[in-house]
Amino acid sequence: MIEAMNLTKYYPPPFKGFLDLKSLKDFFGAPREEIPALIDLNFKVKEGEIFGLLGPNGAGKTTFCKIANGLLLPTRGQLLINGYDSVKEHKKVAKDMFTVFTGERDMWGIFQWRLSIYKNLRFIARLWKVSESEINKRINYALDLLNLKEKRNEWYQKLSAGMKQKVYIASALVIQPKVLILDEPTVFLDIITKSEIHNAIFELVKEFGTTVILTTHDLHEAEKLSDRVLLFSKKPILEGKPEEISKRLEVEFDKKVVALVKGNVKCDFGFKVQCFSKDNVTRIVAYLRESEVAQFLDGLSKYKILSLKVEELTLEDAFLLIFNHSKKVE
Repeated sequence: MIEAMNLTKYYPPPFKGFLDLKSLKDFFGAPREEIPALIDLNFKVKEGEIFGLLGPNGAGKTTFCKIANGLLLPTRGQLLINGYDSVKEHKKVAKDMFTVFTGERDMWGIFQWRLSIYKNLRFIARLWKVSESEINKRINYALDLLNLKEKRNEWYQKLSAGMKQKVYIASALVIQPKVLILDEPTVFLDIITKSEIHNAIFELVKEFGTTVILTTHDLHEAEKLSDRVLLFSKKPILEGKPEEISKRLEVEFDKKVVALVKGNVKCDFGFKVQCFSKDNVTRIVAYLRESEVAQFLDGLSKYKILSLKVEELTLEDAFLLIFNHSKKVE
């Protein structure tokens, strides 16, 4: 259904202008170092699967979405959607695909600000050649699912950011595309709106067999929605089911121990441990193999323990470890 093969994108370095003599010399002189956005991205997505592309800001998520939509040429490699090159054969791809970009960004300018939600959805349905007999049925279905019925006659211009994002998702429900690309679809949204959008995504997959690529830096969203996840930061790091990612770290931690102890504690436990002290209380977070837990707890017992939790390693923990938010184990 969707396949990325050595997908790579480099951007040219920024040119400061002809008044900057150094930039002018560099421009006409030696080749300038290009800026990597994606490096050798490889993955396959099956029909009806939700595939998460999970990475920090600047990982290349939006660059990927632009290549998928034929807006950027890759430097090398290829992205195939339904067997067609996403850039060179985009006309064959576009009719079966829809993309929801981050926040309020209407990349294609398809939403008419001075039209109601209903008229916007009707306009989009006709752009995607939805049959006249189906349009009203699909619009009512989308409005109902996303709790937009009471807003159907409101101008798009007057909607909040969250409401506009729901209209974006409603468009996908009306079109019912074979492929849906979601570029951080719930960023900045409240919990209720996020939940409504998540339910709509599940509905598209369940009822219409839509294949979804979800780009996000929201760990909980990736864990909740995705069948499989690719962790990447410009280049691939790990791929697998969300619950498997933590087990495939280079250092295979099994457990996380979180403890609050009385006093300012020095982190000299001999394990992968972080300590945060404030107001004569220390929060200790340890990443351990299962065989190390008893030994660590024995060392911890000499302190006055205020609270203690032993947990399975989550996708969030894996994410933090992989992207160096904590120090690597020597």
